[in-house]
Amino acid sequence: MAKEFRDFLSVLEQQGELIRVKEEIDLREVSARTAASSKALWFERVSGYDMGVVSGILGSRARMAASLECDHREMGKEFHRRLANPIPPVMVSTGRVKEVIKVGDAIDLTALPVPLVSMLDGGPYITSAIGVAKDPDYGRNVGCYRFMIRSDKETGVDLIGASDLKLFYDRAFKQGKPLPLAIAIGVHPSLLMGAAHMAASGQDEYELAGALAGEAVRLVKCETVDLEVPADAEIVIEGELLPIGWTEDEGRFGDFTGFVGPIKFNPVFRVTAITHRKDAVFYALHMPDEVDYLIAPPLEGSGWQALSVAGVKATAVYAPAAAGCNLHLYASIRKRPGEGKNALMALMSLKRVKHVVVTDDDIDIFDPESMERALAYRVRPTRDIVIVDGARGSHLDPSTQLQVTKGALAPLTAKWGVDATIPEGSDISEYDPIDYPFKASDPAPTQAMATPANTADLAEAIAALLVKPLHFYDVLAHFGHTPQRQIVQAWGLLRQHNRLDREQATGRYILK
Repeated sequence: MAKEFRDFLSVLEQQGELIRVKEEIDLREVSARTAASSKALWFERVSGYDMGVVSGILGSRARMAASLECDHREMGKEFHRRLANPIPPVMVSTGRVKEVIKVGDAIDLTALPVPLVSMLDGGPYITSAIGVAKDPDYGRNVGCYRFMIRSDKETGVDLIGASDLKLFYDRAFKQGKPLPLAIAIGVHPSLLMGAAHMAASGQDEYELAGALAGEAVRLVKCETVDLEVPADAEIVIEGELLPIGWTEDEGRFGDFTGFVGPIKFNPVFRVTAITHRKDAVFYALHMPDEVDYLIAPPLEGSGWQALSVAGVKATAVYAPAAAGCNLHLYASIRKRPGEGKNALMALMSLKRVKHVVVTDDDIDIFDPESMERALAYRVRPTRDIVIVDGARGSHLDPSTQLQVTKGALAPLTAKWGVDATIPEGSDISEYDPIDYPFKASDPAPTQAMATPANTADLAEAIAALLVKPLHFYDVLAHFGHTPQRQIVQAWGLLRQHNRLDREQATGRYILK
């Protein structure tokens, strides 16, 4: 059986990451309560609605990783690995999403418990939907889009940024035709990730979702449009994008950046059918954190792929949440000469990525302090910072300073990368990290011989050890039951007799 939305909710519940809220709540409370919670929340009873609401299920790297059954540090690598084996979807005659079918006058978007996410939003937004559309030349596309409730039968949709849906709509609009569209709410995260992945046009995202889930996605035909939707979704909304162009106000909206975007002018989605489960639960994807973490595996997976194609051995790839898991990308690599810059160029080519940092594999790129040290001590700004102007950016990045007008935008920005790997030709010993001796976890000393009776005898015993190069620590460890003061006195005696020499590269002691 295909993986369903409810399966993932059960996994989170078992892991203690999802809390059921039993008391009846007002829909207006959903966003703030989700933002204040460290766990996902399932509001079982919402005043005035027949459906419950679940929110925050992808609101952490740990919860996102649970959908791929891996550690959060391995999400991108696991995403990339699974995509290598796409699984085509299968058609079925019916599914749970067909238990209730509403057409004509029965259609009422206001019956769905769609919360207001941000104080400055233009209205309630459906934030968790995957949208399905077709084009005669490009085939089927599944993507993630936002839908602002306009009335009981219409929503706005954001088609400003580059997407296949925008391409399909533009082609239909030029012919004066509506574009059929269906959106599914409450699907397994594998479908959301497949839809969020910026795959090449013509790639069927249902196949990618099958790869991520490890089993085929079950599809059913829509009631009023010639499209296929997940049979096990909680809710499906069918309709068409009207051929009116970018003419109706849409927004503002609190987006994945953590900022509230401007009013835009966009097409309108007119609903022709709503189908859902009898016991449907509405998934209110919480902004911005759930979008950020949803984007992380696809972007990190693209990073792994880009580095692999470039012939660079990666050890970790990380899209930090502070940049929406979208604009910044960090990678640690096992570097050969010149590969710091090669890795930068490969990662900077990815869509929307604006800032890249590449480090050696001894740096923990998930630890901000470790990253700061790499930037502080491995970067020569005039040599190791690469800037490319006039590159493709994101229309949601306010620094692009685009004036929002009617029609599509083409945001351009500068990209910059930092090679925070140890510069070629450096004395590697200068990057030896501090490690503290004689930690409580170290094994107890096993001194095989008794402490010599006097300082001169101890000095000779130390000299006998120096037939091989040793650090002073090694001497202290060898004579683990001898007081350090006696060892330092004997050491001083060896110095007085000019018997000690050093390896310049390592600092270890040897006898002259």
